Amino acid sequence: MKKLFLAISAAAILSSCAVQQPVPNKVNVQDVAQMNNATSNTLVYSLPATVIRVNVEVEKTINKVGPFYRYSQKMLNVSDVVTEDKVEWKIKSVNIETFGVPDNSKRYSISYSGTASAPFLNLTSSGVLAGVNSDFNNAECYLKKFTAADLPGVEDVNFNDVAMIEKQLVKTSTAAMAEETANYIYKIRKRRFKILASDFEQLPPDGQSYEVMVRELNKLEKEHMELFVGKTETYTMTRSFDIFPDKMSTNNDVLFRFSSVSGIVDKMDVSGAPVYFELEAEEGTPLPDAAVVMEKGQEVRNGLFYNRPGKATIKIIDKNKLIKEQEVYLGQYGQVVSMPSNVLEQDNVSIRINPKTGALQSIERK
Repeated sequence: MKKLFLAISAAAILSSCAVQQPVPNKVNVQDVAQMNNATSNTLVYSLPATVIRVNVEVEKTINKVGPFYRYSQKMLNVSDVVTEDKVEWKIKSVNIETFGVPDNSKRYSISYSGTASAPFLNLTSSGVLAGVNSDFNNAECYLKKFTAADLPGVEDVNFNDVAMIEKQLVKTSTAAMAEETANYIYKIRKRRFKILASDFEQLPPDGQSYEVMVRELNKLEKEHMELFVGKTETYTMTRSFDIFPDKMSTNNDVLFRFSSVSGIVDKMDVSGAPVYFELEAEEGTPLPDAAVVMEKGQEVRNGLFYNRPGKATIKIIDKNKLIKEQEVYLGQYGQVVSMPSNVLEQDNVSIRINPKTGALQSIERK
């Protein structure tokens, strides 16, 4: 009986020791394309392919003829006036940004055991790797996309808001109305001069009242002067173009066409002059990539896969004029590299990956 008791005690002690033994930290990362089953008990991430977004800001200027423009020289001695309704467009600025989308040829699965950092993945909303156990904020990947907006046309610019007095409105001819309006402009100028020269018997009580009165008189004069010299209104809008470059991209793709009369038009609309997108990739030196020779029974584990992105120069050319040049890094133009597996096998490691290019940014202890 005593021997039986000792045997049971020994078995209990051995069982207790076995339970207390920690599970070893092991991590292995595999290419999903090489797996038979990548949908069960797995963590999947994608490396990014880099998309280029070109934001083009254009300016539209509308020149509107004033109803009294023929009398500008005679009644106000002004010759610099708008003589015809006209619309002019110009490219104001170009901005180049990049963002990452999942590269379907670079999807990986992580398997692990123990207390490794491997399961604490940071992914974008589309599943692109942004880090492991890091403080990544998904808002960092958001880029605003601009679409074509309806801007006012010549017909929307008018003079209906001009506050005309009764003497102007009762005139029966355009010439008489123009003369009365010119006289009113001279009266406004005379009144403003008196305020500035303090030539009134009763003056405003404070400086702010002076400013308000002068500002209103200036506004009134400007509105009436526009009846002679015309109106010039300027509006701006921004439109975005996304380009997904690959190894087959040409150097002189038409991004869009631009007309000084119509603004941005479709790339097939020959009424506009072509604006070209040019990409010149830099020839990098790839890292040696030889097959791993495995001995029989040897366990080979991969660590986290990331990109060594390639560098390229982007040029935006309006006909023959360079309007924008910028260097960018592209994930799909680089090389995929694997970290040592023991990096992720630590339980306090923090890794940051650039979600636009897939490049390694940092490895730290938390």
